Amino acid sequence: MRKHPISLAIFGLGLAISPALAQGTQPLSGGDRVSAEADGIGARDVGPLLRQAADAARGGRLPLALELVERAETLVLTRGTIAGTETIPLRAGAVAVMQDARAALSRRDVAAATSAMAEAERLTAGM
Repeated sequence: MRKHPISLAIFGLGLAISPALAQGTQPLSGGDRVSAEADGIGARDVGPLLRQAADAARGGRLPLALELVERAETLVLTRGTIAGTETIPLRAGAVAVMQDARAALSRRDVAAATSAMAEAERLTAGM
């Protein structure tokens, strides 16, 4: 009688750990098709990510463009900081412009989004 709940628990544990085992050296994509596509692009710098995002937006692939802008914004936000300023949020400059790009993508305003991406790329050229 108790064998059934124990078997279910073991089966459930096996299901829970199998994704972690299957990942191995594969890029982490969260199981999301858009994230996997963004992983395949391979850009790891802000400028190339923003250029790829603009290309994706112009091509009508807005979810991919949004993912790439978010990744570029993350790179800017995880940059080195001056000691003592780690807890101060960055709400100006390139980050603000990337937030504008994300908002424009959400509105499906490709022209405004690509313009904001170009401005963000200009602001982050030295990174």
